Amino acid sequence: MKPLRPYLYHAYYNWIIDNDLTPYLLVDTDYPDVDVPIEFIKDGKIILNIAPRSIGQYVVDDEAIRFSARFQGMLRDLYIPFGAAVALYAQESGDGVMFQEEEHYSEESYLARHQAQAETNAGQSSPKKKSHLKLV
Repeated sequence: MKPLRPYLYHAYYNWIIDNDLTPYLLVDTDYPDVDVPIEFIKDGKIILNIAPRSIGQYVVDDEAIRFSARFQGMLRDLYIPFGAAVALYAQESGDGVMFQEEEHYSEESYLARHQAQAETNAGQSSPKKKSHLKLV
């Protein structure tokens, strides 16, 4: 079966936005491949405001959450694998969801998937062909 976390994330995110509240995402920054501003990490966690008015280039798929946001005036691109998402909640009320553990998002499973994908990508690279064009 597909992992549950992306479905819960989308449902709660939309519910929070539809109620005119501010969605906050709690992230485990010790999870592999998390890319967030390290200066704002506390005890291996970071809380991010992911309201549409606060972020740009927002993309969510089954593996990760990607967006850009400003931190101290500097635009930063963030990458949060779904395995690093701990909780999603409304800042004003605290209502939301803590994500349950799923085998699909265990660090071992995540690393194995990405290593296999890297090996597949490396095997697909073909030598460059010479151009058939001539300089005249």
